[in-house]
Amino acid sequence: MELIIISVGNELLRGDTQNTNAAYMAKRLTQCGHRVRRIVVVPDDVDEIATEVTRAREMADFTLLTGGLGVTHDDVTAEGVALSLSRKLEINAKAVETMKGRVSNEDAIRKMATLPEGSEVIKNDVGAAPGFVVENVAVMPGVPREMENIFEKLIHRFGVSDYFEETVRVEGFEDRIADKLEVVVSEFPDVEIGSYPKPGYIVIKFTGKDKKRVISAKRRFIELAGLGS
Repeated sequence: MELIIISVGNELLRGDTQNTNAAYMAKRLTQCGHRVRRIVVVPDDVDEIATEVTRAREMADFTLLTGGLGVTHDDVTAEGVALSLSRKLEINAKAVETMKGRVSNEDAIRKMATLPEGSEVIKNDVGAAPGFVVENVAVMPGVPREMENIFEKLIHRFGVSDYFEETVRVEGFEDRIADKLEVVVSEFPDVEIGSYPKPGYIVIKFTGKDKKRVISAKRRFIELAGLGS
């Protein structure tokens, strides 16, 4: 399955907060054999959220959003999703129920329970605002532990397909292995090969759905690079 992750929040665009949510989801989805086509960061703006959701739904099977589900003026993600899907906003009774006994402010409950019509509510076990799914869009809070709580309830819906990963560490810089990588890439088009420079060394990662091909690509690189077995 192909997915797009949209992270909502001015704090992400300012660099005040690191986008750990996107990294967490991308890693988990990749491990389950899915492809994350892109990760997008948008401000707390209804129109921009709606535009990116519409674009994502045209490009991928499913769209995941985090952030903007709280009670302040800049929590407008539900409104942006509703605009994109041409759905009205309504107070969701199930959302209200999940917050009873946990949130005492009625205005806050109404704000966080106002979702696009027809939304399926996903209970937030570690915070207040629930997540929700509507059509092929899932929306989760931006607080990392709350996002993780809801995301882990959703990921099984996407299924699991084969995914295999092998790595090789090479001392030095990329110039010593660039031509060898080009050969392996041409010989193994079905294996995704990435080169990741680190201080004083490079990590080469081989990933794909066929374990034998992934291992063969790794061995071919080791052979070309003269690294031994």
